[in-house]
Amino acid sequence: MGYQLPPSPKGPLEDFKAILPTIGTGVLIALFFASPLGGAFFAITNTLFALAFVTPFLLFAGFQIWSALYTVEAPCPSCGQLPIRALKNGEPTVCLNCGAFSRANEKGDGLELCNNPYDMMNDGGGSGSLFDSLFGGMGGGDGISDFEVMGSGSKQEKANKSKRQGTIIDVEVERD
Repeated sequence: MGYQLPPSPKGPLEDFKAILPTIGTGVLIALFFASPLGGAFFAITNTLFALAFVTPFLLFAGFQIWSALYTVEAPCPSCGQLPIRALKNGEPTVCLNCGAFSRANEKGDGLELCNNPYDMMNDGGGSGSLFDSLFGGMGGGDGISDFEVMGSGSKQEKANKSKRQGTIIDVEVERD
């Protein structure tokens, strides 16, 4: 059996050993960034930060330029209340105030109506509600197909089509 002696007092070397990992880590990080590999890492990180900062501004400017070149904004030709922005290629746009379809004219400097303004809201002899005009209800308009090529099909085909769309089938099912 041995004697149980008290621990020896810590000297200055013991305190230095306690902070040596922190000093070593700091020196290694400084050497890494001072080396060419650290410089490349620093440059890549700064480039990514700059791209993340600049990209929203570039996208906003690009959208504004695209919007100025490929769209036209003018008051609604039907109600004149709200400005409408439409593509210059002639694709129809809906007025949020009156529901009329508008598109850019041939010159691309203004808007024109795509339909009779009374067709949408039944304001003066129209053909049903907005839902019926868009989705082909009993109102006679067949909605999206209004923008198909005009004159395609004979009168008999159009009459058969409207009869098919207007036919209601009521079936009652009985269990045995």
